[in-house]
Amino acid sequence: MRQALRIVFFPWLIWDLVAAGPGWLRARLGAERGAKRHLVLALHTLLYACIGFPATVLLTGEILISANEQLIGEQADYRLQSDLTSGEAQRAPALPGPTTPEPAQPAREDSEAWRRHLVERFAPVLVQKLAHHPEWDIPIRLDFDGNLDPRDNVEREPAHRPHRAALHGELTAETADSYYLTYSLYHAKDYDHPLREWFTDWTYHDSDNEGLMLRVDRERLEVVQVETWFHNRFLLYDVAGTSQGTEPIHGRIHLENGTRPIVYSQPQGHGVRLFQTLDEDALTRDVKILRWQGDGPRVAVRADRSVQVDATYELVSFDAWYAQARGPLGSEGRGVGIFEDAILLGTAPDGQPLEIGRFIAGRDYSKMGWSRPKPPWAWDDGWDQIPVFVWHFFPSYAFASHSGRALSHEYRHSRPVEKTFGIAPAALLQQLRLEVTHRDGDKWESLADRGDTITRQTYWQAFELQFKVYLNYLWHALG
Repeated sequence: MRQALRIVFFPWLIWDLVAAGPGWLRARLGAERGAKRHLVLALHTLLYACIGFPATVLLTGEILISANEQLIGEQADYRLQSDLTSGEAQRAPALPGPTTPEPAQPAREDSEAWRRHLVERFAPVLVQKLAHHPEWDIPIRLDFDGNLDPRDNVEREPAHRPHRAALHGELTAETADSYYLTYSLYHAKDYDHPLREWFTDWTYHDSDNEGLMLRVDRERLEVVQVETWFHNRFLLYDVAGTSQGTEPIHGRIHLENGTRPIVYSQPQGHGVRLFQTLDEDALTRDVKILRWQGDGPRVAVRADRSVQVDATYELVSFDAWYAQARGPLGSEGRGVGIFEDAILLGTAPDGQPLEIGRFIAGRDYSKMGWSRPKPPWAWDDGWDQIPVFVWHFFPSYAFASHSGRALSHEYRHSRPVEKTFGIAPAALLQQLRLEVTHRDGDKWESLADRGDTITRQTYWQAFELQFKVYLNYLWHALG
């Protein structure tokens, strides 16, 4: 029993192991009492301080890390990995699972059918990572529970498992040279590690909405640029691999079947970026790979942390969002409609304020500012030169500013303008009076601090470095 307790309470075991040498010395010297005994005890304490205590700390840390990985799962990985700088740029990732069925192609003259075809043709492959609440990491319809009020989604979510995954998607705009397609991932809840949630309520909130937009060359029907929404920042990806605009290129655009961008979505906070070949280790655990269902069978996403590579999602339009975009707008967690609070856009011809909803409604209204969930038109990068609302309603201006490319601003179609305001894009532009807001500080510094995953190898490298620094100090100090 005593030996078993020593193993369970391993600091006790380490103390006994470190005592082996001093014990042998005590027996040789007959140091059972007096100065010799105190000398041996001092040696034992010194050895424990130099060897036993670091070993205790190391083992404690390893046990806590392993327990955290088993109980909580992987934490959100904020690395902005890039195959363009890693030497992996020429190798494409290989994702397991069945490929997406290709939709039949209608005639281009049938505008609405053609637009729907493009949404399906370029529907992304989603690599969704999972943590300790996988049911909140699965993207679903905002109205998965049969109503358009998001205020009750968290409490009603458990009754709708297994989930039928969904992405909200549309052909947002057509210009003379480009198609712009938006895909949005709505989640029932944004969450965090339980300890961080205990310390502060700024790290989680009801509902979450992240996503991406593709720019497709109109003539070649090829994806040429992608922008993703990643923790209040737009990340730019370009097939050219270079940018002369305000944003750097963050990696390579990897396509499955030549048309479908491979997207990586974090667990918990659900930041979206493009999947890089460097991310292949993320496919081994705590992950679901989702593809558009097409005409194939619906495969539900299991609300667990097992690896699942055959899950499917449906495509849902934003039309219901546009129908309520201008109201009724709730306030302080109460009211009806999808959205709360307003973005002032300008002045309508009748002199009334031109407004649109700012946040997706939720009962946790006290979570103000940037941390609240937003529709795509409220995504606003505080470090670029584009005002809020423009990225989604007039994307050509945002892509041109971010990349430095000369793009057409001749709008032949804008679904959000048509469905929300019922006027031509040019007429809406004349009514807008938007200001660019700027955030203080470096755009990437906070992500760098929360960046690369700290592995056991990282700890050992740091230990080795500090050990060499100390040896160097000791060598010079001794002359």
